[in-house]
Amino acid sequence: MSDRPNVIVLVSDTFRPDHLGANGHPYCRTPELDAFVRSAVSFDGATVSSFPTIPMRTDWFTGRFSHPHHGWQPLDRAAFTLPKAFGLAGYTTQLLASTMHLLNGDFQRSFRHWDFLRGLEGDSPYSRLNQPLAALHADPRKTRHEYGSKSGSPALCDRSFHTNFRLRYEDEHHAQRLATNVCRWIEDNWKGGPFFLWVDSFDVHEPWFPPEHLWRSYDPDYEGEPMCHPNYSSAGHYAPAELKNLQARYAATCTLLSRAFGRILRTVEDAGLYENTIVLFMSDHGMYIGERGRTGKTLITPEASDCFPFHSELTRICWSMRLPAALGLKAAAPGTRFKQPIQAPDLLPTLLELCGLKAPSNVKLDGSSLAPLLRGDEEAPPRPVAVTASTCKTSLADGILNSRRPAVTDGTWTLLLSEPPEPLAPKLFHVAEDPAQQRDAFREHRDEAVRLHGLMLAFLKEKGAPAEALERLGRTNVGLA
Repeated sequence: MSDRPNVIVLVSDTFRPDHLGANGHPYCRTPELDAFVRSAVSFDGATVSSFPTIPMRTDWFTGRFSHPHHGWQPLDRAAFTLPKAFGLAGYTTQLLASTMHLLNGDFQRSFRHWDFLRGLEGDSPYSRLNQPLAALHADPRKTRHEYGSKSGSPALCDRSFHTNFRLRYEDEHHAQRLATNVCRWIEDNWKGGPFFLWVDSFDVHEPWFPPEHLWRSYDPDYEGEPMCHPNYSSAGHYAPAELKNLQARYAATCTLLSRAFGRILRTVEDAGLYENTIVLFMSDHGMYIGERGRTGKTLITPEASDCFPFHSELTRICWSMRLPAALGLKAAAPGTRFKQPIQAPDLLPTLLELCGLKAPSNVKLDGSSLAPLLRGDEEAPPRPVAVTASTCKTSLADGILNSRRPAVTDGTWTLLLSEPPEPLAPKLFHVAEDPAQQRDAFREHRDEAVRLHGLMLAFLKEKGAPAEALERLGRTNVGLA
């Protein structure tokens, strides 16, 4: 066994931390992940940096913020990345994933070894010409249809079901099949090392087709159409029973993911790897499943597309780390929870420092190592603010909008901003007292909003945001003048 720690990163797409039983969810069953969280340190202040899927992974891999510079795009082949850093240090690097966006984004090129499990969402590895593609919903408003799509065109959930029509049992679902691949990889590699393993599960991303016995354990009496894919629009299009079924299918998929990752974690334990392996469980963002009158992650309809406001249902992410005792991190006792704001670019410098590695001197990193915090260093500098934003194409403007609709938090206050071409009034929440962001305190504490806005502009300037974004996010345009 190597003296240098191994690293295993387990990622679940769209897993909301409030759906972990260990975090207090009233009914969602995630016992395997709950046990892991209790054995790990967790960062309850972890938030999205660059939204959504590929920008977040770019931030994880490069240690830099994407949204001030670019949106969803392939990973720069010349970039210094997390797996490259470990590969250069002699680690075996392996990617095992069902998130096909990574393959389309060239992320696999950072690894020595990689493999993808195909077939989720719109990915269709095999044609099925003999079976016609059927619509699952009579009312197209009850599932997602892409911006600019024509009436009657197939929805993502229709295409996904057509691809995966054979799925029936738990062990046939992608989360369990991915777990099987990972467990086999561990059985083939546990004696060697050091290794860096990144496991990227597209579950619990929709469409949600968990086995019937699982979703009925949350919604036993439902008899309507399968509410398997949010409409990325208004929750008002769903009847109460339909919205409950949507939520039940999400919860059931969380349960299925917990079971799958539990198998991986049990194999890690049985192989004795916890003694010398850093193991992380993370998610990239959340989604609305009826909260605030919304369903989905963004507004996507045939008529319009844009970002939704970045409330906590979207921005909070899972981030738990189980750390070997041999690292001697005195502030990292199992079950410890940190409230400080942290974001995706902090991952790269943290793992490098914990494993005794360094980035080249000519590589600029935006993130900060969490190792001082884990060591109990009283002078560990806190992040002044965490900024969540998207760089997106919107039907309301031509081209790309950098740092669209930012959310800014210092861990005590959170400010939600919107700007032209569709400005909304600022919202301010005292998250220490109102973590669910239910009471807008902007009128009473406008000075806090102005302070956070100033810190956000300073952050964007420091990260090289374009002048257009700084002007568009100025005080007048966001309603703070």
